[in-house]
Amino acid sequence: MPKKKKKKTKTRKRTSKKVKKKTKVRKKTSKKVKKKTKVRKKTSKRVKKKNKIAKDNGKPEPELIIKTRPEWIKSSLATKNKYEDKYSHSIKKNDDFWRKEGKRISWIKPYKKIKDIKYSNKEVKIKWFQDGTLNASANCIDRHLKDKKDKTAIIWVGDDPKDNQKISYKQLHQKVSKAANGLKKLGIKKGDRVTIYLTMIPELAILMLACVRIGAVHSIIFGGFSADSISGRVNDCESEYIITADEGVRGGKTIPLKYTTDEALLSCPNVKKCIVVKRTGNYINWDNDRDVWYHDLIKDVSNHCEPEEMNAEDPLFILVYIWLNW
Repeated sequence: MPKKKKKKTKTRKRTSKKVKKKTKVRKKTSKKVKKKTKVRKKTSKRVKKKNKIAKDNGKPEPELIIKTRPEWIKSSLATKNKYEDKYSHSIKKNDDFWRKEGKRISWIKPYKKIKDIKYSNKEVKIKWFQDGTLNASANCIDRHLKDKKDKTAIIWVGDDPKDNQKISYKQLHQKVSKAANGLKKLGIKKGDRVTIYLTMIPELAILMLACVRIGAVHSIIFGGFSADSISGRVNDCESEYIITADEGVRGGKTIPLKYTTDEALLSCPNVKKCIVVKRTGNYINWDNDRDVWYHDLIKDVSNHCEPEEMNAEDPLFILVYIWLNW
């Protein structure tokens, strides 16, 4: 019996030697791999050098330099000294600073109070210019009509670059006024919530400014959202009106805006009217009691609409914050 045991131990020693030899072979191969990676790194550096040489040998692209107008430089706040002076003034004399800055926009009723702010564990209060009244639409359009009515306010380029528009301040004022009067015709008034589900077309800006003009609170939804996303936002803000288009066009593809809106409105029982902008003219489902064509809505209305007087603290729009967990 003891002799047999000795034989076993010898075989084990022999196998352990073989394993050691294998590990040595593996180490040698790993060294070869390292050498190969080094060669690869060297070749990649050579390729980069060749690319640099090719760029240097090629003709340099002409650099376009647009010089700033001298009058713009004089009135600019971009210089370091002017910025620092303005900033220090805002810190040292905060009310004085904002009293002056607030006058940069047009007011229907000028403000007297600058701010009413309180931060505590029991109460957080932030109010600005609370006794003043104005209209944001009038500030965007009306105040430019005196000396800039023929200047371009909006430059729009569609999915096809041939499809484009230039809209002057005068034209924008007329379009926004007609849209505002059309919304009023449907019964939309100050304080109502209007959901806008459109792609990037001129009507998006026009209808947004029309809502602002009559004091309606607008909520804009990205034109790629799903039906569930739309219905959730419509119901959360208790919106009774939604604006969309038959279809959107992006990247050569059509986006079924009306179809998605129809699906969303199955879960929105409080929506009274759906205003539809004709974009592509393709077939869409239609609800005669609810759906209204935008072009029919503004056909016989005036191109003048007085802006609604709004308090500085009145809500202007609803912004939905999207949290993404990556």
